[in-house]
Amino acid sequence: MLTEYIQISDADLWTMNTLLVDLFVAIILLTGLRFISGLVANVHTKTELAERDNFAFGLSFSGGMIALALMMTGVVSGEAHDNLITEGLMVALYGAVGLLLIKVGRFIQDKLVMTSIPIQEEIKKGNLAAAFLDMAGTIATGFVLRSVFIWVENETVVGLVIVLVAFILTQLLLALVTKFRLVVYEKRHPDGCLQEALKAGNVALSLRYFGHVVGVSLVMTAASSFIIYNSQHLGLALLTWVVVTIVFASLLSFIASLARHVILAGIDVVEEVDHQENVAIGAIEAAIYVSVATMILAVFS
Repeated sequence: MLTEYIQISDADLWTMNTLLVDLFVAIILLTGLRFISGLVANVHTKTELAERDNFAFGLSFSGGMIALALMMTGVVSGEAHDNLITEGLMVALYGAVGLLLIKVGRFIQDKLVMTSIPIQEEIKKGNLAAAFLDMAGTIATGFVLRSVFIWVENETVVGLVIVLVAFILTQLLLALVTKFRLVVYEKRHPDGCLQEALKAGNVALSLRYFGHVVGVSLVMTAASSFIIYNSQHLGLALLTWVVVTIVFASLLSFIASLARHVILAGIDVVEEVDHQENVAIGAIEAAIYVSVATMILAVFS
Protein backbone atom coordinates (compact mmCIF):
# COMPACT_ATOMS: atom_id res chain seq x y z
CA MET A 1 0.00 0.00 0.00
CA LEU A 2 2.78 2.43 0.85
CA THR A 3 4.26 2.06 -2.63
CA GLU A 4 1.28 4.02 -3.93
CA TYR A 5 2.49 7.04 -1.98
CA ILE A 6 6.25 6.52 -1.70
CA GLN A 7 8.38 5.93 -4.76
CA ILE A 8 12.08 5.37 -4.29
CA SER A 9 14.31 5.38 -7.35
CA ASP A 10 17.86 4.06 -7.66
CA ALA A 11 19.08 7.66 -7.39
CA ASP A 12 17.18 8.06 -4.12
CA LEU A 13 18.75 4.87 -2.75
CA TRP A 14 22.21 6.14 -3.69
CA THR A 15 21.54 9.46 -2.01
CA MET A 16 20.39 7.70 1.16
CA ASN A 17 23.54 5.55 1.15
CA THR A 18 25.78 8.62 0.86
CA LEU A 19 23.84 10.33 3.64
CA LEU A 20 24.38 7.29 5.88
CA VAL A 21 28.11 7.45 5.16
CA ASP A 22 28.15 11.19 5.93
CA LEU A 23 26.21 10.61 9.16
CA PHE A 24 28.63 7.86 10.23
CA VAL A 25 31.63 10.14 9.68
CA ALA A 26 29.89 12.98 11.54
CA ILE A 27 29.21 10.75 14.56
CA ILE A 28 32.86 9.69 14.67
CA LEU A 29 33.95 13.34 14.65
CA LEU A 30 31.46 14.24 17.37
CA THR A 31 32.73 11.36 19.47
CA GLY A 32 36.32 12.47 18.94
CA LEU A 33 35.39 15.97 20.08
CA ARG A 34 35.10 14.72 23.67
CA PHE A 35 38.73 13.70 23.80
CA ILE A 36 39.97 16.76 21.91
CA SER A 37 38.04 19.09 24.25
CA GLY A 38 39.76 17.52 27.22
CA LEU A 39 43.18 17.91 25.63
CA VAL A 40 42.58 21.55 24.69
CA ALA A 41 41.43 22.44 28.20
CA ASN A 42 44.12 20.21 29.75
CA VAL A 43 41.51 18.33 31.78
CA HIS A 44 39.94 14.89 31.88
CA THR A 45 36.47 15.11 30.37
CA LYS A 46 34.93 12.38 32.55
CA THR A 47 36.32 13.98 35.71
CA GLU A 48 34.94 17.42 34.85
CA LEU A 49 31.49 16.18 33.82
CA ALA A 50 30.76 13.25 36.12
CA GLU A 51 32.85 13.85 39.23
CA ARG A 52 33.25 17.62 39.58
CA ASP A 53 29.88 18.31 37.86
CA ASN A 54 31.54 21.27 36.18
CA PHE A 55 28.59 23.08 34.57
CA ALA A 56 30.91 25.57 32.88
CA PHE A 57 32.91 22.80 31.20
CA GLY A 58 29.65 21.18 30.11
CA LEU A 59 28.54 24.42 28.47
CA SER A 60 31.89 24.78 26.71
CA PHE A 61 31.77 21.17 25.51
CA SER A 62 28.17 21.62 24.30
CA GLY A 63 29.21 24.69 22.35
CA GLY A 64 31.88 22.64 20.61
CA MET A 65 29.32 19.95 19.68
CA ILE A 66 26.91 22.52 18.25
CA ALA A 67 29.71 24.19 16.30
CA LEU A 68 30.87 20.87 14.86
CA ALA A 69 27.32 19.90 13.88
CA LEU A 70 26.80 23.27 12.18
CA MET A 71 30.06 22.92 10.31
CA MET A 72 29.22 19.36 9.20
CA THR A 73 25.92 20.51 7.65
CA GLY A 74 28.03 22.67 5.37
CA VAL A 75 30.41 19.81 4.55
CA VAL A 76 27.65 17.38 3.51
CA SER A 77 25.56 19.95 1.63
CA GLY A 78 27.38 19.63 -1.70
CA GLU A 79 27.06 17.09 -4.48
CA ALA A 80 27.71 13.51 -3.46
CA HIS A 81 30.63 11.63 -5.03
CA ASP A 82 30.12 8.65 -7.30
CA ASN A 83 32.01 6.36 -4.94
CA LEU A 84 31.01 5.81 -1.31
CA ILE A 85 34.63 5.41 -0.17
CA THR A 86 35.58 8.68 -1.87
CA GLU A 87 32.54 10.36 -0.33
CA GLY A 88 33.45 9.14 3.14
CA LEU A 89 37.10 10.14 2.80
CA MET A 90 36.29 13.64 1.52
CA VAL A 91 33.69 14.26 4.25
CA ALA A 92 36.16 12.98 6.86
CA LEU A 93 38.93 15.20 5.47
CA TYR A 94 36.82 18.34 5.37
CA GLY A 95 35.26 17.49 8.72
CA ALA A 96 38.68 17.01 10.33
CA VAL A 97 39.87 20.32 8.87
CA GLY A 98 36.71 22.00 10.14
CA LEU A 99 37.23 20.51 13.62
CA LEU A 100 40.80 21.76 13.61
CA LEU A 101 39.66 25.24 12.54
CA ILE A 102 37.09 25.33 15.36
CA LYS A 103 39.96 24.70 17.76
CA VAL A 104 42.07 27.35 16.02
CA GLY A 105 39.19 29.80 16.38
CA ARG A 106 39.07 29.04 20.10
CA PHE A 107 42.83 29.58 20.35
CA ILE A 108 42.55 32.93 18.54
CA GLN A 109 39.84 34.06 20.93
CA ASP A 110 41.74 32.89 24.02
CA LYS A 111 45.26 34.01 23.17
CA LEU A 112 44.96 36.85 20.66
CA VAL A 113 41.63 38.60 21.34
CA MET A 114 40.61 38.10 24.97
CA THR A 115 44.14 38.34 26.30
CA SER A 116 43.29 39.45 29.84
CA ILE A 117 41.16 36.47 30.77
CA PRO A 118 42.47 32.87 30.71
CA ILE A 119 39.20 31.44 29.39
CA GLN A 120 40.04 27.74 29.66
CA GLU A 121 41.47 28.17 33.16
CA GLU A 122 38.34 30.03 34.24
CA ILE A 123 36.15 27.28 32.79
CA LYS A 124 38.08 24.72 34.83
CA LYS A 125 37.22 26.82 37.89
CA GLY A 126 33.51 26.68 36.96
CA ASN A 127 33.21 30.29 35.71
CA LEU A 128 29.93 30.36 33.76
CA ALA A 129 30.70 33.76 32.24
CA ALA A 130 33.88 32.32 30.72
CA ALA A 131 31.91 29.32 29.48
CA PHE A 132 29.38 31.51 27.62
CA LEU A 133 32.28 33.55 26.27
CA ASP A 134 33.85 30.36 24.93
CA MET A 135 30.52 29.14 23.52
CA ALA A 136 30.00 32.43 21.70
CA GLY A 137 33.25 32.21 19.77
CA THR A 138 32.95 28.48 19.11
CA ILE A 139 29.35 28.52 17.84
CA ALA A 140 30.03 31.64 15.78
CA THR A 141 32.98 29.84 14.19
CA GLY A 142 30.70 26.87 13.46
CA PHE A 143 28.19 29.10 11.66
CA VAL A 144 30.97 30.80 9.69
CA LEU A 145 32.57 27.49 8.66
CA ARG A 146 29.17 26.21 7.56
CA SER A 147 28.69 29.17 5.25
CA VAL A 148 32.27 28.87 3.94
CA PHE A 149 31.92 25.16 3.15
CA ILE A 150 28.61 25.78 1.39
CA TRP A 151 30.08 28.71 -0.55
CA VAL A 152 33.21 26.86 -1.74
CA GLU A 153 32.14 24.62 -4.62
CA ASN A 154 35.45 22.86 -5.02
CA GLU A 155 36.03 19.81 -2.79
CA THR A 156 39.74 19.50 -3.55
CA VAL A 157 42.99 20.64 -2.00
CA VAL A 158 42.43 24.00 -3.72
CA GLY A 159 39.03 24.13 -2.05
CA LEU A 160 40.65 23.58 1.35
CA VAL A 161 43.06 26.44 0.74
CA ILE A 162 40.12 28.71 -0.10
CA VAL A 163 38.39 27.58 3.09
CA LEU A 164 41.49 28.49 5.10
CA VAL A 165 41.72 31.96 3.55
CA ALA A 166 38.02 32.63 4.11
CA PHE A 167 38.33 31.35 7.69
CA ILE A 168 41.15 33.78 8.46
CA LEU A 169 39.16 36.72 7.11
CA THR A 170 36.04 35.82 9.04
CA GLN A 171 38.03 35.34 12.26
CA LEU A 172 39.35 38.87 11.82
CA LEU A 173 35.77 40.12 11.53
CA LEU A 174 34.71 38.25 14.68
CA ALA A 175 37.74 39.72 16.48
CA LEU A 176 36.60 43.20 15.41
CA VAL A 177 33.18 42.53 16.98
CA THR A 178 34.91 41.58 20.23
CA LYS A 179 37.05 44.70 20.14
CA PHE A 180 33.89 46.74 19.53
CA ARG A 181 32.30 45.30 22.68
CA LEU A 182 35.46 46.03 24.65
CA VAL A 183 35.47 49.66 23.49
CA VAL A 184 31.75 50.12 24.26
CA TYR A 185 32.24 48.79 27.78
CA GLU A 186 35.25 51.06 28.39
CA LYS A 187 33.27 54.10 27.24
CA ARG A 188 30.52 53.25 29.70
CA HIS A 189 33.03 52.46 32.46
CA PRO A 190 36.27 54.47 32.02
CA ASP A 191 37.82 52.71 35.01
CA GLY A 192 36.48 49.26 34.12
CA CYS A 193 37.38 46.42 31.76
CA LEU A 194 34.97 43.98 30.14
CA GLN A 195 37.43 41.11 30.39
CA GLU A 196 37.90 41.69 34.12
CA ALA A 197 34.12 41.78 34.61
CA LEU A 198 33.81 38.46 32.78
CA LYS A 199 36.66 37.02 34.80
CA ALA A 200 34.78 38.07 37.92
CA GLY A 201 31.83 35.97 36.71
CA ASN A 202 29.31 38.46 35.28
CA VAL A 203 27.08 36.00 33.39
CA ALA A 204 24.70 38.75 32.22
CA LEU A 205 27.53 40.47 30.35
CA SER A 206 28.67 37.19 28.79
CA LEU A 207 25.13 36.45 27.57
CA ARG A 208 24.93 39.86 25.88
CA TYR A 209 28.30 39.18 24.27
CA PHE A 210 27.14 35.72 23.20
CA GLY A 211 24.09 37.12 21.42
CA HIS A 212 26.06 39.81 19.60
CA VAL A 213 28.84 37.51 18.36
CA VAL A 214 26.47 34.73 17.26
CA GLY A 215 24.27 37.35 15.60
CA VAL A 216 27.22 38.64 13.57
CA SER A 217 28.06 35.10 12.47
CA LEU A 218 24.47 34.74 11.22
CA VAL A 219 24.60 37.97 9.19
CA MET A 220 27.97 36.82 7.87
CA THR A 221 26.12 33.79 6.53
CA ALA A 222 23.54 36.11 4.98
CA ALA A 223 26.34 38.10 3.34
CA SER A 224 27.71 34.95 1.68
CA SER A 225 24.49 34.58 -0.31
CA PHE A 226 25.36 37.79 -2.16
CA ILE A 227 28.75 36.49 -3.27
CA ILE A 228 29.06 34.19 -6.28
CA TYR A 229 31.90 31.69 -5.99
CA ASN A 230 34.35 32.38 -8.81
CA SER A 231 37.84 30.94 -8.67
CA GLN A 232 38.95 33.42 -11.33
CA HIS A 233 38.18 36.42 -9.10
CA LEU A 234 38.49 34.85 -5.67
CA GLY A 235 40.21 37.80 -4.01
CA LEU A 236 37.51 40.21 -5.13
CA ALA A 237 34.78 37.79 -3.99
CA LEU A 238 36.28 37.47 -0.50
CA LEU A 239 36.76 41.23 -0.22
CA THR A 240 33.13 41.79 -1.22
CA TRP A 241 32.06 39.27 1.43
CA VAL A 242 33.97 41.22 4.08
CA VAL A 243 32.44 44.54 3.01
CA VAL A 244 28.87 43.18 2.91
CA THR A 245 29.40 41.53 6.32
CA ILE A 246 30.52 44.84 7.84
CA VAL A 247 27.42 46.54 6.41
CA PHE A 248 25.14 43.80 7.76
CA ALA A 249 26.86 43.81 11.16
CA SER A 250 26.34 47.57 11.41
CA LEU A 251 22.70 47.10 10.42
CA LEU A 252 22.38 44.41 13.09
CA SER A 253 23.73 46.69 15.82
CA PHE A 254 21.47 49.57 14.75
CA ILE A 255 18.25 47.54 14.59
CA ALA A 256 19.08 45.63 17.79
CA SER A 257 19.66 48.93 19.60
CA LEU A 258 16.28 50.25 18.47
CA ALA A 259 14.56 47.00 19.43
CA ARG A 260 16.21 47.01 22.86
CA HIS A 261 14.94 50.54 23.60
CA VAL A 262 11.41 49.44 22.72
CA ILE A 263 11.38 45.98 24.32
CA LEU A 264 13.23 47.08 27.47
CA ALA A 265 11.69 50.55 27.70
CA GLY A 266 11.99 52.07 31.18
CA ILE A 267 14.83 49.72 32.17
CA ASP A 268 18.37 50.98 32.72
CA VAL A 269 20.08 48.19 30.79
CA VAL A 270 23.61 49.30 31.66
CA GLU A 271 22.83 49.37 35.37
CA GLU A 272 20.99 46.04 35.30
CA VAL A 273 23.55 44.10 33.25
CA ASP A 274 26.87 45.77 34.03
CA HIS A 275 26.40 46.45 37.74
CA GLN A 276 23.54 44.31 39.06
CA GLU A 277 24.49 41.33 36.83
CA ASN A 278 20.85 40.79 35.89
CA VAL A 279 20.96 37.55 33.89
CA ALA A 280 17.36 37.97 32.69
CA ILE A 281 18.14 41.30 30.99
CA GLY A 282 21.39 39.93 29.55
CA ALA A 283 19.51 36.96 28.10
CA ILE A 284 16.88 39.24 26.54
CA GLU A 285 19.59 41.37 24.95
CA ALA A 286 21.21 38.22 23.54
CA ALA A 287 17.84 37.08 22.19
CA ILE A 288 17.32 40.46 20.51
CA TYR A 289 20.65 40.23 18.68
CA VAL A 290 20.04 36.64 17.54
CA SER A 291 16.43 37.35 16.55
CA VAL A 292 17.32 40.40 14.47
CA ALA A 293 20.19 38.51 12.84
CA THR A 294 17.87 35.62 12.01
CA MET A 295 15.45 38.02 10.32
CA ILE A 296 18.30 39.59 8.32
CA LEU A 297 19.39 36.09 7.29
CA ALA A 298 15.85 35.19 6.21
CA VAL A 299 15.34 38.42 4.24
CA PHE A 300 18.65 38.53 2.40
CA SER A 301 19.37 34.83 1.83
